[in-house]
Amino acid sequence: MNSYQRVMGTLTGQLVDRPPVFAVLGAYGGKQTNTDLRTLYSDASAHVAGQKALQDEFGFDLVMTAFDFSAISEALGGETAWSIDQAPNMRRPAARNAEDALSLPLPDPEKSGRLPVILEGTRQLAAIYKGRVPIISVLPGPGILPSLFIGMEQWMETVLFDRDTACKLLNHSGHFFVAWANALLAAGADCLVVTEGMASAEIAPRSLFADQILPHLSSTFAQIQGPKVLHHTGGRINHTLDLLSGLDGLVGFGISSKDDLTEARRLIGPDLNLIGNLDNLTLPVLSAGEVYEMSLASLRIAAPCGHYILCNSAADIPLATPPENLRAMLAAAAAYSSETGCRI
Repeated sequence: MNSYQRVMGTLTGQLVDRPPVFAVLGAYGGKQTNTDLRTLYSDASAHVAGQKALQDEFGFDLVMTAFDFSAISEALGGETAWSIDQAPNMRRPAARNAEDALSLPLPDPEKSGRLPVILEGTRQLAAIYKGRVPIISVLPGPGILPSLFIGMEQWMETVLFDRDTACKLLNHSGHFFVAWANALLAAGADCLVVTEGMASAEIAPRSLFADQILPHLSSTFAQIQGPKVLHHTGGRINHTLDLLSGLDGLVGFGISSKDDLTEARRLIGPDLNLIGNLDNLTLPVLSAGEVYEMSLASLRIAAPCGHYILCNSAADIPLATPPENLRAMLAAAAAYSSETGCRI
C-alpha cells in the first residue's frame, strides 16, 4: 500500500496497513538540500527538490506545496520578512485599514508576485508524486484571510466594531480565497488544509465565529471543487467543532496539541477525520524515545476507530528538531500497526 492509498483509505474509512503519518516540513526541506530559505520559497524547483529530499529521507505520507502565506500579502502589495530559520512572514500589510483594503485589486494566482511559483511547484510535485504520495496545499481560511490585507489587529478591530465593513472585506477577499484554492487543486493538489484562525478559542469567541464567520466559511467552501481539512492555526478548536461538520467538501480537522482527542472525536462523530496533535514546540527538545511514546499515546487514543492521521500540531516543525525524532513518529505508527494486528 503506497502513501496515497493509505491516506485516501483512511479519509474514506477503509482498512489500511498502518495509520498515515504527516509532518509539516517546509523549511526543513531547505535544511535537507542546503538551500537558503529565500531561494526555497522563491524558486519552484528548489522547493520541489526539498520535498523530494524529505520524501527520500523519511517517507512521510505527504508532500507539501509551499506553505507560505507571505506570498499572498506580498501579491497584495505588502512587505515580507525573510528569515534564515523559518518560513517567511508578513512584515507589513498592503492596506492600513479595511476601507483601504476594499480598493485593493485582488491578486491573480497565475500572475501576481510569488503565487505562480507556488502553482508551478504544485505542478512539479504532481508530475512526480500524483497517485503515489498525497500532495497537500495549505492556505489561510476565508475568515482569517483579511488579516493578510490589513494586519491582525486591524482585522479584529473591524470585526468587533464595524460589522458592515468587515462583511464587505470578507466578501472582497473571499473571491481570492476561492480562486486561490481552486488554482491549487487545478495545479495538482489532492487536498487543501485551510487554517482558519477565527475558529480557534484564542482568537474569537464561539458566538462571534458562529454569527459572522461561519456563514462566510460555508459559502466559500461550497465554491471549491476538492476535499478540505479545517485546521486550528495553533489554537484550540474543540469549542467550534460541532458547528463545522456540515461544511461542503470537509473531510476532517487538524486538532491542536491543546485539544483533547477523545472529546474531538465525540464532537465530530465517527465518520470525519482527525489529524494531529503532537506539540510542535516539544519536538526539538524531547528525545526520540519520548517522541515515540507521545506518538504512540495519540495513536492509541484516536486510531482505534480509524479516520486518524498522526501529525505534528501547528505549522512547520522547527529546524532544530533532530531527524531521529521525525523517524520516531513513523516508528510509532508501525508499532501501533503491529500491536493491533496490522490492519485498522
